[in-house]
Amino acid sequence: MSGSLVKEKRILVVVNCLAEHGDSRFRRLYEFIELAGVDLARRFLSAHYREISALRDKEVTWPAFLERLQKISSRQGIEAVDLFFQLHGERGRVRFFDRWVSAIELGREIKKITADGRLRLVYNLCCYGDSHSAAFLTAGFETAIGALKVNTSAAVEYPLFCKLWPGTGSTPKTPLPINEVLRRADRPLPRLVQDLIARRYFGDADSKKTLKGNSTLTI
Repeated sequence: MSGSLVKEKRILVVVNCLAEHGDSRFRRLYEFIELAGVDLARRFLSAHYREISALRDKEVTWPAFLERLQKISSRQGIEAVDLFFQLHGERGRVRFFDRWVSAIELGREIKKITADGRLRLVYNLCCYGDSHSAAFLTAGFETAIGALKVNTSAAVEYPLFCKLWPGTGSTPKTPLPINEVLRRADRPLPRLVQDLIARRYFGDADSKKTLKGNSTLTI
């Protein structure tokens, strides 16, 4: 898949489940991020996708996630499915509401149930998201973004990413390649400040994002 597609051919899936299995000291923060993760996507991106399909909190079971991807990727007229993925993560696995799933299983099962050539971008805000990227690419995604270690910078990065992904300028916007979107959103100074503060609680905080796969993808 190359170049940009018209709005009617794109669907964005936003998956967000943090409060249930997070550190209880930060439950209110996680609850806020769950709401903001969906609200910000809708605010900045509704005009650029045929649909934004959200799964949040208790809805984010492993079977429900697979079912949603399967239905959306097989929908007539859809050529691109993008995924914003925000769960708790560890190296090589992620926490759905009902269970942990290894990255290997994640990639294998997604590949089984989704239509070829329709999975496009996964913007993974889980901790250790970089360790999941190979599995997402194996599953069929064209581009995968993930954090090196514990991800603490979503609050400053995610809104910028959502704002920049459609491109710059007035309507019609000039598309930005995904590597440039990430460069502008994952700003070193705010990220380093967030990581420094978080190391009081998480010694391995390193929110720097890596991009694997197609770095010139545009919306």
